[in-house]
Amino acid sequence: MDWTNSKSGGGFSFSNSKPSSGLSFQTTTTTNPSGGFSLQTTTTTTTTSATKSTKNANDMDVDVPSAYSSLKTGNATTTTTTTRSTGAYTSYGSLDNNVSEYQASARVVEKHLRDKTDLATNLTQALEALEELCAVRAKQQGRGQGMEGAGDYNEWHSESCTYLLLNMLFRDQEDKPTLDDGRSADVVSDKDLIDRLKNSDPQFKHHLTVKAWLQEIAPSFNQTIMKKNYGAASIISAKPAFSFQPSSQLASPSQKGGYQDPDALTRDGTKLSEQNQSAERELLKTVWEHVRRGHMQDAKEACVKAGEHWRAESIGGGEFYTELPEFSGLDTGRPHGPQGNKSRSLWKGTCYALASDTSADQYERAIYGALSGDVNTVLPICGGWEDHAWVQYNALVENMIEAQLSKYRRGDPCSELPLPKVQVDEARDVFAAIDSSDRPELGLLSEDMFFRIQKSIILGQSGQLLAQLAKEARLSYNMGRPLHAHKQRFLAHLVLFLRLKGQNVPKEDGDYFVKSYTDYLISEKMYGIAPLYASYLPRDLQVETCSAFLKTYNGKSADREKQLAILRKYGVDVHRVLVATVDQLLEKSKKEIERATDFVSSLQTSIQESTSKQEREVVRILEWLSFDPSGRVECLKRSNSIMRKYLARGRLSPAFALFNTLPEDIEKAVDGVTTPEQIALSTEHMYYQDFFGVRVLYEDWLEVMQSKPTADAPGSEIMKWEADAKTKANDAAEEIEKLLKSKWLSSSLLPNDEARNKELLHIRQVYISELVMNLHKVYFESRFVDPAYLGKSLTMVNLVAGTSWSLHKELQESKRLQELLDQVRLSSLELLRAGKSPLA
Repeated sequence: MDWTNSKSGGGFSFSNSKPSSGLSFQTTTTTNPSGGFSLQTTTTTTTTSATKSTKNANDMDVDVPSAYSSLKTGNATTTTTTTRSTGAYTSYGSLDNNVSEYQASARVVEKHLRDKTDLATNLTQALEALEELCAVRAKQQGRGQGMEGAGDYNEWHSESCTYLLLNMLFRDQEDKPTLDDGRSADVVSDKDLIDRLKNSDPQFKHHLTVKAWLQEIAPSFNQTIMKKNYGAASIISAKPAFSFQPSSQLASPSQKGGYQDPDALTRDGTKLSEQNQSAERELLKTVWEHVRRGHMQDAKEACVKAGEHWRAESIGGGEFYTELPEFSGLDTGRPHGPQGNKSRSLWKGTCYALASDTSADQYERAIYGALSGDVNTVLPICGGWEDHAWVQYNALVENMIEAQLSKYRRGDPCSELPLPKVQVDEARDVFAAIDSSDRPELGLLSEDMFFRIQKSIILGQSGQLLAQLAKEARLSYNMGRPLHAHKQRFLAHLVLFLRLKGQNVPKEDGDYFVKSYTDYLISEKMYGIAPLYASYLPRDLQVETCSAFLKTYNGKSADREKQLAILRKYGVDVHRVLVATVDQLLEKSKKEIERATDFVSSLQTSIQESTSKQEREVVRILEWLSFDPSGRVECLKRSNSIMRKYLARGRLSPAFALFNTLPEDIEKAVDGVTTPEQIALSTEHMYYQDFFGVRVLYEDWLEVMQSKPTADAPGSEIMKWEADAKTKANDAAEEIEKLLKSKWLSSSLLPNDEARNKELLHIRQVYISELVMNLHKVYFESRFVDPAYLGKSLTMVNLVAGTSWSLHKELQESKRLQELLDQVRLSSLELLRAGKSPLA
């Protein structure tokens, strides 16, 4: 029986056919003193693919780009090998230290997760981008080039690995099983049987993906390949170079003092020189690292470079047997004919026997132990938990493969070469083995958040873990130790990905992490990206979060409008957010709004007098609602409420400032509305507009009167002033009388709103009385520019006393009726001085 080797795959297969060409060597089976054995073999090289193929440890197809940078010194080659490549996602700011990870992550979310048309593709691209971002940041931190406070290397690396895990598992779920070709299991190849297992058993497929992920995240390593020196001093027994002659032609150690064939090292205890021992050790380390990463082709090439072609063949028997058709008449360069190892189980038994040799180097034992699916011979050289998990998953996968092959009597197992007994039956067993390990560094894993998350994702328990993490985060926050921003960012994105994929995420706990991260962005004034994450919250939390955000935003009006445009862009309920924002700010400013002042002196103060900082802040609160067309009614309602409180306390200047910040057409917010409440809102606002218009005219008249020229001023100047004063007096008096004859504020009362009605009636009393006094003052003091005004200052009492408007009642209630009578008395006396009768 012959081993036919395909160089493209690197595996062995037993075949009864004779090899047609290629290099071959034969070894006759012998029994050595230690009870070992050797197999008669024939190795053949067939057509190879033009492209380099890389296989994982169980020889399932995996394409992994090699990344080598070689430094050669003498006959040694040192190569840095990386498993994961990092591209340049400059569009996300990955390589730009001027762009924070928060901004870069937000760009990824906005670009890929907002569009739901092709969710699978978008999720893949988003996870790839974030994985890349974190990998680059990790590299920057490792070189000391990262942004200050941007987290350490381990956090970035762990986050990158987690995104990769999610991506691989998500893609795995999207892959549809290939249709069964209907052929009987008796006639399909070993490879087809394993492919069927992958299609029919989701657990096997899941285990393969996790194993591939563990291979992918293995750290880079320095591979050193040194060719042995086969000179006279290469072996302690000082014999010439290795001779590959049949064992029957070799004399015993007692006859020749030692052998120089490869088996002599284990068969007779022959030792290499120190130089060759070092070369051997470095080669075994390199081969192990490649096997650990699933790079079987690279492992074989390392052996070939070291001149150990025999070792390259010994590790390459894991490929599944199949027969590839040959396309007649076409030179495709593709492999054809028998491929892989028809006696894969026999080869694995041989590997396990080699791994069980306690006299062998621990790396050599680990290599063959991993290839056979063993655990115990591999664990001694494992480092972090990823190595331990890979060993266990490798054993789990190989065990399931053997079960599938033996089910159909494939693989040619041999009782003399047993396979390792595996104690791992499911994924839980893998982590149970890690948790029960006596390695102290593994005992600390329970405290590492990223390990806990990766474990939960693999076991399908991410929902339970998020609930636990949320509980821990709340407790820590209450103790004054909020979760680190780096972890907040990651957990928020994890929740988004899991939810978009339809995974079970506890609603309250998932929202907690998204909201916590959004709150952090707001606290750091990252206003451009906070609304993006707020949009993933339920409506009530959106309102709570965004209103908290707007309360801290003090930009100019144009900037405020831009910020609201961002909220609208992400589908946030802007109307509810603005109403909540304004109400909360008004409640906070309640004391300032209701602050008492010297009422009498305030009434004499110009409405155009500058306001205090606190008053301006209150005025700007309502500006938020003025930006929302659908919020005009709410704006009107709140502005009227504040106006009543200001006017009731005589605070004319902040009231007038508030009025001027409102949209000019705000009263149209109730156009077409017939409800009494909304009509009353509009009417009340229009009455305030009338009042401020009258007050402005009155203050314009006062200003002119106070600028009266002196008696020695040029006549033209005096005449100009008189004309101006007469016009101002006429305008002011006319508008004041018009307002006094209206139902100012009284027609805005509502039957079921006693508190509001009380405020309105009080304001009417105060300002109607004030306007009556203003009207008398305009007439009386303008008598010098128009003598007729003196008479009007007396006859205006008819307006006050008339029953049509009941102005006297307002004066009486405000206790200013006597003040008016005193002023009318002055008018009467002035008429008498002018020789006119007050009764005329």
